Amino acid sequence: MKELSIYNVIRTFNRSDFRRRSIPQELVSGWPALCRMGKTLCLTIPYYSRVHSNGRTILYPLYCSATIPVGNTDRLVDFTIYPYQKDWADVDYTKPAGYFKHAALKDVETKEDYRILCNQLYGYYDQMALAILEKKPFNGEKEMTALFSKLMEPGHYTQYLRINKKFYSYFCRL
Repeated sequence: MKELSIYNVIRTFNRSDFRRRSIPQELVSGWPALCRMGKTLCLTIPYYSRVHSNGRTILYPLYCSATIPVGNTDRLVDFTIYPYQKDWADVDYTKPAGYFKHAALKDVETKEDYRILCNQLYGYYDQMALAILEKKPFNGEKEMTALFSKLMEPGHYTQYLRINKKFYSYFCRL
């Protein structure tokens, strides 16, 4: 596997029948986590809602996640709806988790600047996934961590940790 795009894996899954049938269309995908399930490299994609109001973007708590093999977007490994989980009972889904854009992004002036940063982060995801699949070292850890820490929504961070503490705490330091 020479070409891999985690962003395209997410886009493909977001067009799938499962996504259309089971995940409300108003939810957007958040930052994914790479994980191993047995010998299979998987991607956990969290979803949350956002609302544009009075010139601000309100971000609500993570609502659900889908886990799929990186190489097979038609196969669902796990689907979890968080409000139905005992460990998530303390989350109030009627209140915002945060607002975009957060303080770490104050120097990002345009949507295009933000997209460039997101594309760079997805580039590190691609490098890491490829390194895992080829059983080679991933050399972009420091850069990925700095970028991820800048882009992570602070109000969502503790919720991301509930999904995959090992991945998110390692690559994002808030």
